[in-house]
Amino acid sequence: MLKKFKSFLGNLKTKFTVPEEEETIQRQARPLGFERELEELRKKLSDFLLTSKVNSGIVVERNGYKLLKNGPNLYKLEGKEKEGRAFSIAISTGSFLNVGEEKVTGILQVEEAELNRAIQTDHSQLISFLGKFKTLELNDRALEGLTGIRNRYHWKEILLWERFWKEQVVIRLSPNCLALLLVIHDDSFKKFFLEVASRKTKKIVYDELFYLNQGVNSEESNPNTKNYDLPSFERAKLDLRRVIEQVRKKRDQ
Repeated sequence: MLKKFKSFLGNLKTKFTVPEEEETIQRQARPLGFERELEELRKKLSDFLLTSKVNSGIVVERNGYKLLKNGPNLYKLEGKEKEGRAFSIAISTGSFLNVGEEKVTGILQVEEAELNRAIQTDHSQLISFLGKFKTLELNDRALEGLTGIRNRYHWKEILLWERFWKEQVVIRLSPNCLALLLVIHDDSFKKFFLEVASRKTKKIVYDELFYLNQGVNSEESNPNTKNYDLPSFERAKLDLRRVIEQVRKKRDQ
């Protein structure tokens, strides 16, 4: 009877004991603290964005293909498939204009219907033609070169706002979005966040930094999540711009 009881206890212990390898993983997957999590995420994003490290020329060359950068937002993919078929493809990651005194060059991504709407009438100025593209987003330098007017938007304008309006910006952004903004912006955004956010919000955002580092929001780990993963930082930028414009309107009233 005693042997059977000891055997039962041994089986019970085995059943509820975490395997050593799994236990090691669990120990490793613990928050490293705000600064360490942020530092690691910034390094991961920097390592991921290979295209930002090259102004022009070869971005990467691998077996079967190479990617070349011809200019801002403009790339060329060249290579050959295993069966021998070659390919040479232009790739655009967004609209860009280079505005010079004598000539304007660039590449635009627009909707087919908007392009057809634009060519229904004559235009004596390029800005008039571009004004027909409601979904077009141009870099600030291009807009200033075409219109002579500096773009009013820059996220750092909120640093000069009264505390109440700063708080409104933080409240309207999701913790997931705030975490990404901490990663992609310089330390002035970190200082802004630490000064304005409540203790509860900080705790939630710290957890979000940890989740980002663990890849919890990646498409592979969680394909149905509405939260952004690390490579989706551009969406967080758009959210920040949308919120700032909303709050600015209320502040100006």
